[in-house]
Amino acid sequence: MGTDYLSEGLRESPLLHFWSLAVEEQFYLVWPGLLMLLVRVARLSRRTLGAVIGVMWVVSFAACVKLTHDSQPWAFFMLPARAWELLTGAALALAGGRLLRANRQLVAMLGWLGLGVILACSVQFSQATSFPGYAALLPVVATMLVLNAGPAPDGPALILRTKPMQWVGARSYAIYLWHFPMLVLVGAKWGESGRIDALPVATRIALLLGSVGLAAVSYHFIENPVRHSRGLSAVPARSLVMGAWVAIIGVGGAALLLHNPPSLSAGGEVAAPTLVVDAGALVTTTAAPVSTATTVAADASTTTVAVATTTTTTTAAIAVADASKDNPAALAPLIAANLPVLTEAVNTSKVPSNLTPGLNSARDDLPQVYDNGCILDVGDNSPKQCIYGDANGGVTIVLFGDSHAAEWMPALHKVSVANGWRLVVHVKKACPDAEIPTDKDPNGTDCAVWRRDVIGLIGGLQPDLVIMSSYRYKQVGAASGRDPDTVWQEGIDLTVSKVRPLTTHLLLLGDSPTPKEDIPSCLAGNLSNVAQCMDSRDGAVRPARLAVERDVARKYDADFVPTSDWLCTDAACPVIVGNVLMYRDNSHITATAAELLSPYLEAAVKSILGG
Repeated sequence: MGTDYLSEGLRESPLLHFWSLAVEEQFYLVWPGLLMLLVRVARLSRRTLGAVIGVMWVVSFAACVKLTHDSQPWAFFMLPARAWELLTGAALALAGGRLLRANRQLVAMLGWLGLGVILACSVQFSQATSFPGYAALLPVVATMLVLNAGPAPDGPALILRTKPMQWVGARSYAIYLWHFPMLVLVGAKWGESGRIDALPVATRIALLLGSVGLAAVSYHFIENPVRHSRGLSAVPARSLVMGAWVAIIGVGGAALLLHNPPSLSAGGEVAAPTLVVDAGALVTTTAAPVSTATTVAADASTTTVAVATTTTTTTAAIAVADASKDNPAALAPLIAANLPVLTEAVNTSKVPSNLTPGLNSARDDLPQVYDNGCILDVGDNSPKQCIYGDANGGVTIVLFGDSHAAEWMPALHKVSVANGWRLVVHVKKACPDAEIPTDKDPNGTDCAVWRRDVIGLIGGLQPDLVIMSSYRYKQVGAASGRDPDTVWQEGIDLTVSKVRPLTTHLLLLGDSPTPKEDIPSCLAGNLSNVAQCMDSRDGAVRPARLAVERDVARKYDADFVPTSDWLCTDAACPVIVGNVLMYRDNSHITATAAELLSPYLEAAVKSILGG
């Protein structure tokens, strides 16, 4: 159950599970005082208090469902959206812990049903489950039914009161604290790409058993001695003072770390990268001087344009079998002229102090569509037509795809403004252009509705150019087990067949190379060994997938442009070019990198439009 699309594939935090404790404690800070206010001050009757709890439950649950649809991380981590779960327990307590107490057999039966539902949820809930939302109702109500059954001799107590279950129950809190860090840390060290689910099942079971052993030790030597301390229990004020000191130390330590962050560079500044931008001047059989170039400034807070001089001799490229190098004539000279910049970047060994964006701000270096809500979240399938560039421009371009299409927004917006083009954006997280099921949308329904409606809007626009681009997704559901490239070809063919008649030109923009892991995290741990975070071209680029898109483009008289040579040499794909950080996570390029690479996109679009 992912909580943030942008963190998809990143290494889990070994302390993430502590947040559920934080939500619980936030509730406990509010609930006792509110309950006293309602009972002692307002003097509400039992029935009226139940009605108040019911209203709060409904409001919280509605917020939970709404936020799960609109912004799942907020629904998962924020108390207002999770309070209904704790209020369920409060309602049960108000009822004396005995609902339907007149029918003992029914209570016992419902208790067994609840226990079965809890076990089923633990097996059936997955990354594809939209949680919390409606899905959280099942385990919450099921737990209430088990608690309501209580000590009924023919209920779940038959199992839960046995000595082994009582032993585990007493140590369950400690098991909860220990199990996740063990799984995460071992997964980060030995799992593929640092993932827990990449560990063998036997290893995960062994780690869970190990967490039970550690829990038994901490329960005996830490938890019980503190809980049963005669010195603390004899004078209640001592417990309060001890709790206060623990809180002070925690807050003080956090403040100290926040004001004294660790160094995120190996020291020293480097020059901003300079790329040749005039592709037209380079498409010649004789030497031609080029006097314009683009430079991303060394200052992390600004982006400027500088002037440089480059001379090169190259000719238009000839299509090759490797689709990742199938560069059109307008781009081949530009790529050749800028290859030395990438070659130099491959040899980068240290993270510079003027890295742009810095490692601590890389995840916020996003295209503008994230700031104004123009990229739709998972579950939101109502297209939002956002216009950039020159709203009155004579040329209309549509950007259509997922977050890997959106990553090119800074470049496309820049060149649209410069050329007076009208740019219309339709992008949605985790929704590829190809009509295939994904792990976030295994039935394909969420994306299908959005994709259908966007195509309808494109038909109304009749744009001069539609640019489509998507991340390469793993096949799931009905497509699982089939050849991924075949599935992708079928899916992208379906979409292109519908879009192509609606636009003068159509460009399939090949996906950017995928690094081997989360780049900011990797560089933070390898400040003087950048190569450790750099992937080979063979590892980062998927020529077969790009060939599929190239073939579909040819079938429908559309254009295909790979982006692999924009970011990679023949050997490797650098993660720092000059002072520019190229990736903000484990797949998306930074907005700064997109602006740096804008000459390529401008050359590609102009060659297609004939300008």
